[in-house]
Amino acid sequence: MEKFNDKDAFKTWVKQKTETKEERYARVKEYWKTLKPFNDRKDIPTLPRVDKKEWDEFYVPKLIELGAIPKKDLVVGEYYIGDHRCTGIARWNGTVFEYWKWEFFPMEDECNHFEDDDGFALFVPIGIGTKEEFDKYGYDAWLVEKEKKKNENI
Repeated sequence: MEKFNDKDAFKTWVKQKTETKEERYARVKEYWKTLKPFNDRKDIPTLPRVDKKEWDEFYVPKLIELGAIPKKDLVVGEYYIGDHRCTGIARWNGTVFEYWKWEFFPMEDECNHFEDDDGFALFVPIGIGTKEEFDKYGYDAWLVEKEKKKNENI
């Protein structure tokens, strides 16, 4: 059960829990209109689920305005810092971003640039990364760490 410090906090909570789809949509869009430029990947908000027309006409230009790197400016083989539900760094291969995904062990996976919404998680690049940053999440780094822990237990 949630606890509230004052009556206004409770009223806000009730309003958010009972708002209509249209009200929520308007609140999210208003929030996006007031965003400040991205200084860090944590500044990138959760990407909303909207129809393709609105995504292309409002959200893509807004992301670029706030500091996201447009697809046309990406360099093949370059590493980018940004936001995705599974990672904060990925490598652009000219078509999609490649990143290290952790399940039971690290494995390479792919995701689209935010301009190529395919209904799955998208990567929003905001800066240049390094191979060293990318590799520290990879399979080889995982094996080294695993071996180190194994030797510590001997």
